Amino acid sequence: MQQDIILLARIIENTPIGIVVVTTAGKIHYMNRFAEQLFNVQRDTMIDRPIEDFIAVHRQGISWNDLWARVVAGEVSETTLTLQPVDRNDTMCKVKLFQVGDNERFPDSFAMIFRDITQEIIFNEQIEKKNLEMAKMNSELIRWNAELKRVSEMKSNFLSIASHELKTPLTSIKGYSDIIIDNMRDKIDESVYRMIESINRAADRLHKVVNNILDVTRIEQKRLRLKPETLDLGMVVNDCIEDLAQFSQKRGIHFNCNFPAAMPEFYGDKMRLQQVFTNLFSNAIKFSPDGSKVDVTIAVEDGERFHITVTDRGVGINVEEQTHIFDAFYEIGNANRHSTDFAKFMGGGTGLGLSIVKGIVERHGGRIWVESEGVRENDYPGSVFHIILPMHAEIGWDDDETKTLIVERADERAIDLEQIADMTNEKPVILFIDSDREAVEIARMVLENAFEVLIAETGEIGLTLAFSRSPSVILVDSYLPGLDGYHICRILRSQEETRDIPIAFFSAGTQNSEIQQCFSSGADDFIVKPFSGRELVDKIWRLFMKKKEENRFK
Repeated sequence: MQQDIILLARIIENTPIGIVVVTTAGKIHYMNRFAEQLFNVQRDTMIDRPIEDFIAVHRQGISWNDLWARVVAGEVSETTLTLQPVDRNDTMCKVKLFQVGDNERFPDSFAMIFRDITQEIIFNEQIEKKNLEMAKMNSELIRWNAELKRVSEMKSNFLSIASHELKTPLTSIKGYSDIIIDNMRDKIDESVYRMIESINRAADRLHKVVNNILDVTRIEQKRLRLKPETLDLGMVVNDCIEDLAQFSQKRGIHFNCNFPAAMPEFYGDKMRLQQVFTNLFSNAIKFSPDGSKVDVTIAVEDGERFHITVTDRGVGINVEEQTHIFDAFYEIGNANRHSTDFAKFMGGGTGLGLSIVKGIVERHGGRIWVESEGVRENDYPGSVFHIILPMHAEIGWDDDETKTLIVERADERAIDLEQIADMTNEKPVILFIDSDREAVEIARMVLENAFEVLIAETGEIGLTLAFSRSPSVILVDSYLPGLDGYHICRILRSQEETRDIPIAFFSAGTQNSEIQQCFSSGADDFIVKPFSGRELVDKIWRLFMKKKEENRFK
């Protein structure tokens, strides 16, 4: 028994919890070693001193007298107290107080168990402070996300409006210059003709810039639509090289192609892949010296993917630039570094090409990266662009989307106006509902030999002509004063007299949302401004013949 008491006393003495025994009068009778450290005093000097002298204001608002009265009455109390050690900062403690019975020497003793929670409280306060800061940051993030969303919507609206406003005058510039080039060469001076050709090429470049900006927007919004088909990547590459032949041959730059003899077919968007290779090949030509060569290889890896590389012997790309070259509006390199000093063989860049390339490759489920030793003085280390494309599609295609906008190239098999005149007994009636006088006038000049052209500058007039003249085809602009094109299309589709008339939107708005809205309102096709005469004639004729074929089987 005595040994058990000695063992218990030793445990109490060395436990890392402060233990203090006080009398009924609240005077200290005993404290263990840890309590001695808490109070920062010698134990011998603490005997018979009031415990109240070392206790500050109670954190929960209960006075020491009230707390002590409860303990004396036989309650077990647990609370948080602030100790005031000698010559040291206050210490926060969890304290449990209870009466100790069956003690002959001190029958009315009370035990106080102290646990130091100072660091725990500081830590909790820091966490609470951090939580408040994080809550504030989250509020700011929510606000900024809402602001970014608003700015993004504003940007999209701006691009939609800007593309329309840019394409409207481009329609006139391109349309009239096309008419002059195609039909009036023998009527104007040769020097004037060359000026018109320059204007026409400038309009094409501006149109391409507008389309590139719209493509970047579609990629950022993950709305780049594809029209896939089974194709031969080697043929796509060769077509792009041939398209750039006038530039590469002028510079003496030779393309070496290395493709497998029996290469598997790829399922992808031909037009978009042509954008990829044309951009890469254009850069290879632009940043390479005369007489150099560009290697293009296509390898099949593990029967699962195509690995395409484009290797030039040009000026190279700085290592620090390699992480940014696929960012929108980032223009790489300096073509002036190569000996031919031919920086503008295809005009200045906008820094959009490679960002579009990356977006198209990733949209096909692939990836792209570049390798280059960097730029060295009087040396041409070159660059290697790598593209990985999956042999089997790893993404959901838009192949069920029959209404896909394809306007970059006119169909080579397009019918001409003389054939239309020979094939029809009377001129089909084409109704334009469009307030863009210049665009409509150009269209009228292109079509008038084979079609009777009606023009309405408002939706209300257009509806009147549609019901009274029953045109063969209706072309309507989405941007109209009063009734817009979408409402007009829905009205025409809802009425028995006009529901079967082919309708095409004739607009400069090419945002995906606009195109989808056009087709959802009942349109059969979409013609983008600026337009080529061949494309306009071809699409109208196809709509006319489709309608004629449908009537034949009724």
